[in-house]
Amino acid sequence: MTILIFCQAGPGIGLGHLSRCIVAAGALADAGLAPRLLIQGPELQREDLELFPHTFIPQDAPLLEAVAWAAKETKANAVVFDLQPRLVPAGMDLLLAGLRAAGRRTVAIDGMLEHARNLDLMFIPSFRFTPPQDLPPDANVLSGWDCYLLDPARGTADWRPGKRVLALTGGSDITGLGATWPRLLDMALPVDTKLDWVTGPYAPQPVWPAHPRIGMTNHQAPQGLSGLMANANYALTIFGVSFFELLWHGVPTVVFSPYGGKDDGELAGVAATKAALVASNEGEAVAMLHALMADGGQALALSRAARQLLSTPGGERFARAVGELWE
Repeated sequence: MTILIFCQAGPGIGLGHLSRCIVAAGALADAGLAPRLLIQGPELQREDLELFPHTFIPQDAPLLEAVAWAAKETKANAVVFDLQPRLVPAGMDLLLAGLRAAGRRTVAIDGMLEHARNLDLMFIPSFRFTPPQDLPPDANVLSGWDCYLLDPARGTADWRPGKRVLALTGGSDITGLGATWPRLLDMALPVDTKLDWVTGPYAPQPVWPAHPRIGMTNHQAPQGLSGLMANANYALTIFGVSFFELLWHGVPTVVFSPYGGKDDGELAGVAATKAALVASNEGEAVAMLHALMADGGQALALSRAARQLLSTPGGERFARAVGELWE
């Protein structure tokens, strides 16, 4: 069976949707299905993306028409959507109804709940999903800690202390942390710290101090983050897909959301798990990281709690749920 996966990536969107769709594609392929990706956004090179047939379409391409054409052209048995919520177009219900009328299953990852009546499966990578009041009682919704679509590869060794810090601001760094965080980190962290800073493919260049105290390396749009995460002793990140990847790898992490109060509920839930430290702003995040680097016991406890919460990477459950749509 052919599964068409449609997602978006680019400036203002980042890479989170694409990254988890690549993981979903891998899980579907392992289950004997044939995934194909349709990506709305500027073309980019990724080794993991090259494992699957994929096509890029321009950001201004008409989404509804592009998906309808691709579904017909590929003879897709199902269409999976992972969309930026603010970019879901009017007319989506008409597209979904048309796909189903043609015998195709419809699946949404992390959203589109308002279109539940025309979706066969809603797969929500969230540990605290609260159904909206108007959600149909027979809606097929899966959520939980085992629904995060994460790269299944990770090491098995316990956390070990060190001085390597990984800093992540997202594929676009839309709030401009690269202009402030490097200086704050350089001022606050131990002088023997080795900072691995990741600049996403759509992000501006970070502003380095003129004469850094600590070692600072800029990784320009790397081909994936697993290697950097595996080598990190600590991490500092914004809230998003990569945060849960860090937890999966067991990296003691300080996280905060630069997007106002949008993520307050999720972050309160994260804090309650004691699997990561939650800061309220970028300055507090740096101070919390400094304290964490001096407390190996707390770092080890965070690492173990994170690994226990994320005991499965999510792809297997996704592939199984998609396969069950024909049973």
